[in-house]
Amino acid sequence: MSNSFPNVVLIHCHDLGDLIGCYSGNSAITPVLDELANEGVVLDGHFAAAPQCSPSRASMMTGLNPHRHGLMGLQNRGVWNMDSSVPTLANLLRDLGYQTASFGTWHISTDLKSHGIDDWDEAAICEDATVDALRFLDERDTKKPFFLLVGFFEPHREYTARWEDLQDPATLQIPPYLPDISETREEMSRFYGDVSRVDRSVGQILRQLDADGLRDDTMLIFTTDHGIAMPLAKGTLYDPGLKIGAILRWPGRIAAGERFSGLTSNVDLLPTIMEAVGAGARIPVGLDGISFWDALTGGKELDRDAIFVEMTWHDFYEPMRAIRTTGHKLIRNFEIRDGLQVAADIRRSPIIPHMRWELRNWRRPEFELYDLEADPHECHNLAGDPSVADIESGLNLRLIEYLQATDDPILAGPVDISDAYHDFVVRAPAGLP
Repeated sequence: MSNSFPNVVLIHCHDLGDLIGCYSGNSAITPVLDELANEGVVLDGHFAAAPQCSPSRASMMTGLNPHRHGLMGLQNRGVWNMDSSVPTLANLLRDLGYQTASFGTWHISTDLKSHGIDDWDEAAICEDATVDALRFLDERDTKKPFFLLVGFFEPHREYTARWEDLQDPATLQIPPYLPDISETREEMSRFYGDVSRVDRSVGQILRQLDADGLRDDTMLIFTTDHGIAMPLAKGTLYDPGLKIGAILRWPGRIAAGERFSGLTSNVDLLPTIMEAVGAGARIPVGLDGISFWDALTGGKELDRDAIFVEMTWHDFYEPMRAIRTTGHKLIRNFEIRDGLQVAADIRRSPIIPHMRWELRNWRRPEFELYDLEADPHECHNLAGDPSVADIESGLNLRLIEYLQATDDPILAGPVDISDAYHDFVVRAPAGLP
C-alpha cells in the first residue's frame, strides 16, 4: 500500500446474536466464519448497547449509548435521528483520508454523506450487498486506504427457504428460552439457512480481499447488532437480546485462533478501530466505549468491569436501563407492569401462540437483579433479597450515577416521540401478543 493506514472492513448482520459456529449452544453451519475465527480473535464477552437495530448500530458507529447519540428508537423514515453533531467512525476515518463506503443495511440516518459515507447502496439482501461490496473493491482508488461497511439484512425475519440445504429441524439445538415445539424447530431451520447465506457472502468478500492482495493490510471485523428475533431475546435486556458475536482478524497484528474473554460492548468498536489504525489521538473524548486494542494485542488488563445497556422505543414504548458486570445484571424498568411486549416482526411468529400467556404474565417490577454465574438464563429475580442487598444497592448507585452524568432524559419522565413516530406506531400498533 502507498499509505500508512490499513484498510478496515466491518461486516455486520441483523438479528444474529452469537448463533454462529465458533460459539457454543447453536446449530449454525458457518465454515467461512469458523475459519475466520481460526485466523483471528473471537470476543466471548461481547454485548450490544441496545437490543434493537437502529440504536445499537448507531452505537457501534459512534461509541455512544443510544440516549447520547439521539437514536432512541427505530430510524424508519427519519422518525428518530442520530444527532448530526456526533462524529461516526466513517467521519473520523474519512478525515484521515480513507475512502468510505456502506453497502446494505445502514438504517441510522437519512443522510449518509454527512455521517461520513461517500459511496453507498442500501440494497440489504446479503447477495445484493455483496455484489455492491465486490464492485467497490474492484473500482476503489488503490492509492488510498478504505473503510468498507457491509450490512446484511439476514437473518432478520421473515426467515426464508432460499438456502438450498436447510437443516433437518429435528437435529437442531433450540435456545433454552424457547419452547421445543415443531414451530420453533421449523423457524430455526430457516433461520440457520439464512445464517448460512450470510456465511457464503462473507466468503465471497474474503476471497476478493485475498485475490487483491489485501489480506495482510486489512483489519476485518464481523459482528451483528443484537440478539435473534425471538421472544425473550430481541427487544429485551436479557442476555439473549444483548449477547452478540464478534470476530476480528488482522494477520500479523491480531493473534490467530485466540479467544478474548474481557467484557466488551459494541460501543468499543470505534475507539478500538481508531487506536488500531494508529489514530488514537483522534478518538472523541467522553465516549461510552473504550479501546480494547492494547488488551487484545498487548496482554494489558481491560479497564472495564461493567457495561450499560438500554432500550426506550421500538414499535412500542419499553423504557429500560441496565448495568451488567461479569457476575450480575441489574435492570431498571421505568414502567412497572405485568407483560412483556414483543416487536412486530416477532409477533408474526407461529411460536407466539404457544408463549402468549407466559409473555402476558411476565412480571416487570421496577428492578430485576440476576446472578449470572448461578443463573445464566436469568430466571430468578433476586431484587429485594436481603442476602444480595449490598450488590443491588451498589449496582443501582452506579447505574443512577451513569444516567445522571450522561443526562439521560429517562430520569425526567417518559420519553416523548415525534408525531411522525406516533403515526408509524399507529400504523403498526404494538402491544402484548
